[in-house]
Amino acid sequence: MKSSTACLTASTAAKRLGVSAKALRLYEQRGLLTPGRTAVGWRVYDPAAMGRAAEIVALRALGLSLAQVARVLTGDARDLAPALAAHQTRLESQAHDLAGRLAKLRDLRADLALGRAPPVGALAAVLAAQRNISVAFDLPWPWGGERFELSDIRALNYIVGPLGSGKTRFARRLAETLPNADFLGLERR
Repeated sequence: MKSSTACLTASTAAKRLGVSAKALRLYEQRGLLTPGRTAVGWRVYDPAAMGRAAEIVALRALGLSLAQVARVLTGDARDLAPALAAHQTRLESQAHDLAGRLAKLRDLRADLALGRAPPVGALAAVLAAQRNISVAFDLPWPWGGERFELSDIRALNYIVGPLGSGKTRFARRLAETLPNADFLGLERR
C-alpha cells in the first residue's frame, strides 16, 4: 500500500466524490472497488482506488445500475452506449432550452434599450422557463446511496418529515446540487 499521505479516509473520499461513505462500502461489497486498509482495518483510498470510485460515480450519474456498472468496468460496454445516448439527449435538451431563454432575454433587453415595454407575459414566460430544472444524485444516509431524480423543480420552501428521517441531509444535498440554491438550516434551541 502507498504512503498514508496519498490515501484518503472513507469519509474524505466520499466527500470528494460527492457520495456517502455507505455508498463506497456498497461498491466494495459488490466487488466494484477495493480500498486499502490501515493496520487497524480502516478503509483508505489511494489515487488508484479514487480513480476507480470516480468512474463508478460517473457511471451511476449516467443512470446505470450497479450490475451495469460492473459489466462496463469489466469491459462489456453494451450498457454504456444507451446511457451515454440518453445523457447526450438530456444535455442537448438543456442546451436548447438555455439557448431559447437567452434569446428571450436578449429580446427583452433590446426592447428595454429602445424604450419599449416588454410584451405582456414575456417576463412570466422567461421565469416559467427557468423553473424547468432537474436534478439527479445519490441520496445520503439514511438512504444508503440510492439514486434520486427530480424534474420540473419549482421554488422549494421547506421539507417536512419526522425527526431523524434525514430530511436535513436531503435538503442540504438538494441545495448543493441545484444551481443557485442555498440551504438555510433551522437553529434548534
